Amino acid sequence: MESLRAERVVIARSVLEDPPSRARLDAMLPRVESGRVDVLDDEAVERLLADLGPRAGRPRGGLDGRGRDKELVAFARFDTAHDVFPGYSWREVRNGRAQAQEHGVLCQTAIEIQSVVGCPFDCAYCPYTSFVCIRLDVETFVDRVETLVRARPSQTLWKLNNRSDTLALEPEYGLAAALVQRFAKIAGPTLLLYSKGDSVEHLLDLDHAGRTAASFTITPEPIADLIEQGAPSPASRIDALGAMHRAGYPTRVRFSPIVPIAGYRDAYAELAQRIARAGSPELFTFWTLSMIELAELPRIVPLGLLDRRALSEARAAEEELRGDKGAPFPEPTRARIYGEIHEIMRAHLPATRVSLCLESPEVWTRFATPDGVPSVGSVQPPREAGGFVCNCGPRATPALIRLGGRAG
Repeated sequence: MESLRAERVVIARSVLEDPPSRARLDAMLPRVESGRVDVLDDEAVERLLADLGPRAGRPRGGLDGRGRDKELVAFARFDTAHDVFPGYSWREVRNGRAQAQEHGVLCQTAIEIQSVVGCPFDCAYCPYTSFVCIRLDVETFVDRVETLVRARPSQTLWKLNNRSDTLALEPEYGLAAALVQRFAKIAGPTLLLYSKGDSVEHLLDLDHAGRTAASFTITPEPIADLIEQGAPSPASRIDALGAMHRAGYPTRVRFSPIVPIAGYRDAYAELAQRIARAGSPELFTFWTLSMIELAELPRIVPLGLLDRRALSEARAAEEELRGDKGAPFPEPTRARIYGEIHEIMRAHLPATRVSLCLESPEVWTRFATPDGVPSVGSVQPPREAGGFVCNCGPRATPALIRLGGRAG
């Protein structure tokens, strides 16, 4: 587990009364440094969590948030609360239709399973850096997940903890191993571990039966050093990717967020070489730094470090992109960047498929059919939201990725 510093730690009383939860607390608490640790009734813990603020408009960590103590680290249980966090269900629906109607981007409806909200890392672009709420009754969660998975056989891939980073809490938390083993026994759906962490040693010898895919977010060092402080280095993530690949897990890589700093092409070329030496990911997913308007961008990355052309295009499109989910970079800029990085990837990993995340149909078309020439090989423009394979779509299993996103 990553070491944390917090202004305050709270422990729900029921955690101390449940032996498995207490054992996890005893393993994790020494990794959290705080001058204030309180044991509260469960209801008081839930009220405290609700007081952290509303779900909508949660501020991003920003450059000034790097290394700052967490406001709160909370240890609680599912048995005493309906949701994993106020406003966040343990079985949260990701609504693809709403994304298309409200933001004009392609996404696929699915349920994401969550046991933690708030992240141990301090990424500047993330709105979940100021707190961590961990539900410790892993047994309850795993049983709930199995019941849900068996009730929804059409959803064949299940993404874990999108609003946290599970591997950052391992192996002390023990959830990743418990779910890997449970999905192996269910024998059908795929679990997706989604992380920029590197704690994988405890997973390497498990009998995963090929039912868990490991997706690692990796960025070049110049970008990671700037906006992903607190997370393991890109080198450590690549090592973790390679270890999982050698252990037989299907592996994936997200370039997310892609920040077009000056010299980004060379940075991604060097990164691609290192990833290729570590293993052969089945899929790469690209996503530029988005959901940040130009006026806020200096809080996330110094403008003087950006590629001049990309910054100029962002400035020219500032009014047009006001309120747009793709901000700050306009569609032609994003498509060009994806195309450049795709060519770099094909030079080193020609068999690996490529997809985009939360992108508009226009960007997909520009990316997959540059100059009107249909792409061949690893990219096809989607016909509709369900017509493409992506990192965490409800049917984005390793088998479907091998088929190129087309059902057999």
